[in-house]
Amino acid sequence: LEVKDLHAENDKGLPALQGVSLNVRRGEIVGLAGVAGNGQRELSQVITGLRKCIRGDVLLQGEAITNRSARVGIRKGLAYIPEDRHHVGTAPNLSITDNVIMKRYHTEPIARGWMVDMVTATKFAKGLKQEYDIIVPSVETPARLLSGGNLQRVILAREISGQPAFMVAVQPTRGLDVGAIEGVQRLILSQREAGAAVLLISEELEELLTLSDRIY
Repeated sequence: LEVKDLHAENDKGLPALQGVSLNVRRGEIVGLAGVAGNGQRELSQVITGLRKCIRGDVLLQGEAITNRSARVGIRKGLAYIPEDRHHVGTAPNLSITDNVIMKRYHTEPIARGWMVDMVTATKFAKGLKQEYDIIVPSVETPARLLSGGNLQRVILAREISGQPAFMVAVQPTRGLDVGAIEGVQRLILSQREAGAAVLLISEELEELLTLSDRIY
C-alpha cells in the first residue's frame, strides 16, 4: 500500500486528513498510533473505498484505487477489519453463513449463475466455523446473537479466507476479553507470515509495540 498526500473531510465537512503519506510493504505490520478522532477512521475508509478524498493518491500493488468502489479494492486483495463490528463489519440480522459469503456471493463456487448455491455456502461457513473456532450453535444463527469475540472471528474468517494481499485492521481487539485478544492478534500475525501487508490502527500503544514492525 502507498498513500500519498491524502486530504479528506469527516462527516461534518471538516478536515480529517491533511497531507497524509505512508506505505506498507509485503510481509510487515505497520502500526498507526494516536488518540481517537484524529482521522484514523477516515483514513481507513478512504483506503477501502468507503469515503471519497479531496486530493491525494491511494495505490494498492502499484494500481491507483483512489475514489474507486470498494469492490475494486477487494479484487486487488484488500481485506478490512472495521472499528464498528456490529454495523459495518457485519449485517446483524443475517446468519453467519450470509455474513461470511459477503465477498464471495457473486463468484463461483458460492454463486451458481445469478443465484447463491446455499449448499456450498453452508459448507463453506461450517468450514470457517471450525477453522476459526467460532462458538455458535449453528451457522444459521444471526450474527447479532454472538459475543464480541465470536463476532470478530466471523469478520476475520471472512476477510482472511480470501487470502488478502493487504489488510487494514481498525481497533481489532477493542472490547474483547484477554483470550479473544490473543486469538485476534495471532490471526493478524499469521497474515504477516503469509506475506500480506497489514496496516494496524489502534489506540492501544502496547498492542502496536508488540505487533508492529514500524509505527507511524
